[in-house]
Amino acid sequence: MKISYNNSYAALNNSGAYLHDLYLNGTPILMPSTDNIDTHGGSAVLFPFGNRIRDGEYEYKNQLYKLPKNDGNNSIHGLIRDFNFEYEGDNKNEITFSGIFQHPGYPGRAQIKINYVISQNKFITNFYVKSLDLQIPVEVGFHPYFLVSGRYTLNYNGKLKMMNYMDTYFPDGTYTDFDLNDHDLSSYSLDNAFKLHGDIKLIYDDHEIRIHRKNMDYIVLYNGRYASGKSIAIEPMTGSPDVYHNKIGLINLKKDEIFECGYEIELLK
Repeated sequence: MKISYNNSYAALNNSGAYLHDLYLNGTPILMPSTDNIDTHGGSAVLFPFGNRIRDGEYEYKNQLYKLPKNDGNNSIHGLIRDFNFEYEGDNKNEITFSGIFQHPGYPGRAQIKINYVISQNKFITNFYVKSLDLQIPVEVGFHPYFLVSGRYTLNYNGKLKMMNYMDTYFPDGTYTDFDLNDHDLSSYSLDNAFKLHGDIKLIYDDHEIRIHRKNMDYIVLYNGRYASGKSIAIEPMTGSPDVYHNKIGLINLKKDEIFECGYEIELLK
């Protein structure tokens, strides 16, 4: 299915509310997946956790929950990537996916809405989650692969704080100030989590893209194997990898509480 506005369009799927492809003002913005794995291209929605959970299990309210181990001994990228959402959209340029999520590895039921809106130069994603019957742990993430070519840089205000890892994938709760402002990222190998307030600009060739985040103060930057040498994943997150253990950015939603977050992609030139 598609939403469009003039020569801008987004290709979507109700399975996981997945964004396959995005063009703004005729410019390709995202790299589509070439192997039909949604976290290898496009933009997957990550819920109720965004990155790895160590050993595929966690305790919440003194109860042990077990998750699918889909990354070695760990669980990665949430539980809704195959969830079939209902959808509605009266406007050609807007669509809303919705559903009630529950899973044996999760404490309670969550009502989810994901709203996408496209205009000539902007693509907006809004995420809403409500706890229906129990307190639930929440982390939300998105996994967009931005197309780039040649030299590409990021521009941002404020301090970029890189999470230090106790081993390959799991933060130890400390940070290191890290400067990537205006650096040529094509010469970097990135698979790191950061905390950063404010907007991010991605600059390459003659293009400039602004990424604005709402209630998503963490990002993962990835340009490894699945980026295919022609993209960088700039992943807005509400918390850190292994959030159910380290609690960094974890949101605890009580019954009937609502959390909202999202991000915007704007083509500036």
